[in-house]
Amino acid sequence: MSNEGNDVPKPPAGMGIGSRRVTRRGVLGILGTGLGAGLLAEGCSEPARGALRDSGMDPHNGGMHADAESGAPSSPGDAGDSHADAAPGCAPTTADVEGPYYLAGAPSRTQIAGSAEPGERLLISGRVLGPDCVTPLAGALIDVWQADKDGVYHGAEAEYRLRGQMLTDADGSYEFETVMPGQYALGSSFRPAHVHFMVSRPGHAPLTTQLYFQGDPFLPPNDPCGTGCNSDEPDRVVAVSGAAPLRATFDIVLART
Repeated sequence: MSNEGNDVPKPPAGMGIGSRRVTRRGVLGILGTGLGAGLLAEGCSEPARGALRDSGMDPHNGGMHADAESGAPSSPGDAGDSHADAAPGCAPTTADVEGPYYLAGAPSRTQIAGSAEPGERLLISGRVLGPDCVTPLAGALIDVWQADKDGVYHGAEAEYRLRGQMLTDADGSYEFETVMPGQYALGSSFRPAHVHFMVSRPGHAPLTTQLYFQGDPFLPPNDPCGTGCNSDEPDRVVAVSGAAPLRATFDIVLART
């Protein structure tokens, strides 16, 4: 599950520096080239596919929720969110590619990075809201995964390192502790640091997306992934503040199905 390769260019100092090159399979998955089949095809799937998928690729396999189909209990407080007045400029959170390193069955936890995980500690928090950008969505299932500080992904054999699932509380809020992910080599450049999110909630369109960080030198126009990765969407490029731990806020708005 780890990235492979050696002798890659070094990015400038700053947020987590990637030291591994993505494999050919990883590049195809990220760019959505459409070549190959099997796991490669799974890696470059459309973001709208979301959380409900065929057997063996279901993020709900962690067994952490009561509703086996939807992945989260319904909340009596959100039934009318489609009728509420949306705030000016309100829009659903934009999608991004899933990438080749999603892995079903991550454990239920909010400490995504273990206490011994190297890197700058980072707290990411926010709320999951209905399409009016106001109504909180309790019980939304959030599945997150990311690279380590060196830009390497890890799998089930590493106890789902830097992966986890959680449910939003009654206020639609979530928070998890991790480390700042590293940039990793893609071609002759580097992908900006990012965290993957897969969010699902009954009655709402599932969302697969990525979170980026302001000030990263590999954000567009320098992201080698190009337009396919949508890393230029301002609603998903967040500020990082504080020190030990760093903090970032990411509110997520789901569309109605």
